[in-house]
Amino acid sequence: MQDTSTDKNLIDHPNLVVLLPHMHSYCEKGITNFAAGKDSLSVSTIETYASGVFERVAELDTALISLRLAFRFVNELSSEINPNPDVYRYHYENFVFRVIGLVDRAHRLVGASLLLPSKKYEGVGGNRFVQSETKTKRPRLHRALSAVATAVNNYREPRNELIHSNAYSSRELGIFMGVEQFNVDTGSVDVKELKRDYSSTGAAEIEQTIGRLVTTLTALLDELGPAFSTAHEFSLKK
Repeated sequence: MQDTSTDKNLIDHPNLVVLLPHMHSYCEKGITNFAAGKDSLSVSTIETYASGVFERVAELDTALISLRLAFRFVNELSSEINPNPDVYRYHYENFVFRVIGLVDRAHRLVGASLLLPSKKYEGVGGNRFVQSETKTKRPRLHRALSAVATAVNNYREPRNELIHSNAYSSRELGIFMGVEQFNVDTGSVDVKELKRDYSSTGAAEIEQTIGRLVTTLTALLDELGPAFSTAHEFSLKK
């Protein structure tokens, strides 16, 4: 099984290179002001734009790091002598909670990249607003954004159940926990091996989901490339 924790970060996407000089100057001004004890920061429009884009890409990378940690912890359970079902549940729930959040972050990235009104794409109904703004004007970008949501859509219902205080549950976890709680004699059945296999299957599922997210988010940045280039070129004309 491939270790997804070593996957390349989205912030290294080649389409973001055009914004790097503006991000560098933004950071240089910020650190200089901070060292001088100044509260105000005078930056250009393109520097503000670049910092906004990079901030939202970094948010996606941070979320992916959390998912990769969940994968690592669940994968490690598959090598333990007697995996704890409660530990599996904890890490899987954490994964389910976080994975849907990448869809919201992807929409905010698009909103910032297209210079849409932040109050609309960051507020309630922000995802629908971004979708409506891209559906006819930028259909390729709209499809790329929809692909991100599709990559994790099957986790939406379990996430909603968790939000309403229902602990994650499966038939297998219920059986494992029942065997332990009631000291069930399983005869020749190796329950420990079954728990290791279950953890291995869960880790593989998480890894595949992360792979789909990385693929669709990379494709999203591919489609946002023209917006980044246009912003850079416009700054050179001023």
